[in-house]
Amino acid sequence: MAFFHTLTGMYLTQSVLHAFLGLIVVEISFFAWGISDHLSRFRYRLLTLTLPIFMFPLYQLLSPERSSWHFRVSRALFDSHQWLDLKAFSLFPFAGALIVILTGFSLLFLLQEVWPLFQRHKGRSSGQEYEETHLYDERMHTLLGSICRPLTINMPSYRVIVEELPTLFTQGFKSHTIVISDHLVRTLDDDQLLAALTHEVVHMIRGSSLKTPVIYLLRMLMFYNPVSLVEFRRIVHDEEFICDAITISMTKNPTALIEALKAFYYDPDEEHGNPMQMKDRVEIHSHNLILDERIGRLQGAASTGESGFRWLPFMLTACFIMTTGYLVV
Repeated sequence: MAFFHTLTGMYLTQSVLHAFLGLIVVEISFFAWGISDHLSRFRYRLLTLTLPIFMFPLYQLLSPERSSWHFRVSRALFDSHQWLDLKAFSLFPFAGALIVILTGFSLLFLLQEVWPLFQRHKGRSSGQEYEETHLYDERMHTLLGSICRPLTINMPSYRVIVEELPTLFTQGFKSHTIVISDHLVRTLDDDQLLAALTHEVVHMIRGSSLKTPVIYLLRMLMFYNPVSLVEFRRIVHDEEFICDAITISMTKNPTALIEALKAFYYDPDEEHGNPMQMKDRVEIHSHNLILDERIGRLQGAASTGESGFRWLPFMLTACFIMTTGYLVV
């Protein structure tokens, strides 16, 4: 198919191939170097998400002959054109299958990630706001103060909203605001609420409110790439595991954080008493599975084996991806 012989087509094809290459090399690195802590895994997975965006343009800039027929025949380890020009059962071209796959994941990105963002923005612009309550100001102020004073950081502002669902998140980049539902404040005892708030403060200290949108932007640039979809979610999950571990090191009370996490379970059969669409049920099931994994790790079922980050294996892994990717065209 002629499209895949253009620069745009080659970029799409090779960015997917380079992402798969990065995924394989990173997973082998985890095994070879004994990498089990989530901070290291977080950084390694960023290689899989970021490098494929820049590899093809960089290679073309430094070595324009890389796209030539001679390079593909004489030097390339893998030539995508040879495969894309083939036809399954002499009928359906592999190039057509690749277009179907890329289109499918692009539509999945639009429906699963862009559309919900549009809906939330539409809700805000239409003036939809949660009612606030100040019944729990003293308790919130006391708990946040006990977290921030030992860390010598400014206490963030907070909003307690009237909401019957378990809600807890942080707004803002430089000036942070913790938003929490009154349902959660009523449900959790002081130790559990302290653990939940500490987790949010850890996110602030780590700059998650700025870091996550940047990583999401990288994900958006590769909206058609199935590997980017998987790795983005893994990176976000690793960030949660990191903050869980730091929270435990601060509170010395894993049981409280476990019980706080259990408050975020959703029961699809009880959601507002209405029948739910299959899409919503799948999302809730996925949400509960992530909570199960976090709780399992906190209970010691899967130790993260925290250790210092080793730069040499990281740089060797990045260099191997870059050098091998040069020969994948």
